[in-house]
Amino acid sequence: MKVRIAELAEQDKSELKGNDVTVSGYLVGKAEEPLEDGFNYPFIDENMYSVLVKSKEKLDRLERGKWFHVTGKLDSLEQQEMHVISDTDVEESDEQTEPPQTPRRFSSSVKKVVDGDTIHLEKPVLGTTKVRFVSIDTPETNYQGASQGYYAEEATRQLQNLLPLSENVEIEVGDEPFDQYGRLLSIVIKENKNINKEMIELGMAVPYFIYPNLDHFKDYGEAVVRAKEAGKGLWNPEQPIDELPYEFRFNKRGGPNKFVGHHETKKYVEPDKWEEIPIEHRVFFLNENDAVQAGYEKAENPKEC
Repeated sequence: MKVRIAELAEQDKSELKGNDVTVSGYLVGKAEEPLEDGFNYPFIDENMYSVLVKSKEKLDRLERGKWFHVTGKLDSLEQQEMHVISDTDVEESDEQTEPPQTPRRFSSSVKKVVDGDTIHLEKPVLGTTKVRFVSIDTPETNYQGASQGYYAEEATRQLQNLLPLSENVEIEVGDEPFDQYGRLLSIVIKENKNINKEMIELGMAVPYFIYPNLDHFKDYGEAVVRAKEAGKGLWNPEQPIDELPYEFRFNKRGGPNKFVGHHETKKYVEPDKWEEIPIEHRVFFLNENDAVQAGYEKAENPKEC
């Protein structure tokens, strides 16, 4: 059964759950590593409505930035998730049109604060209610069953103070709109205040720029320098955090896996040299080719970055 991705966002289409369907969409992100339940591939349609394609096996035929036809079974609980078995379930579209282009700012309100950098909305935006604050990172409350403890709880509490339930917010979607969990990568704005930046100012978040989402790079870098100099939150000299959030995650996975560039010098280093780049200048790349395409050169000596 062929369906439009936009149809999956409509409540009266819930009878589709659990059925085999075929959708056509544009791949906005490609999983470079498996999650606990396999690989995730976020697709959008011409109006940026989304569906998350999930597979236990890596789908090598998929290429980010192209249109595909995908056949699979809709999740019985999450209507905008579908499960495929192998590469045979995906077919590249004959017609490769331009990437979807729509307005980047939307209005909604807060339904739930999940943790320091994730909220759920009352009204869906682009077919989802799940929002991941783009370009920042806060301590983990639950990653592979582990928590970063006090600072994870404190970051959540601080965001709850900034965004009370039912608070009206503006959602400004990033250049790459969805992550591999199907969440919107967004700046959350309340009364013209950038809440992403505010969490850095409070010392509850660190900048986490992953190419190509680089908006506000300089502002966030300056904010983290101020927070460090003031000893706020994670930077409290009497109670510093043991591991930065992304450091905590990649240590759980067996080590860093993203190449890291210096935004000013346009040099990049191998994943295990990430600490050579000052936090206010770090740009992460999912793979080395992305760094090269972005105009970065590999550093001969990481300390010269």
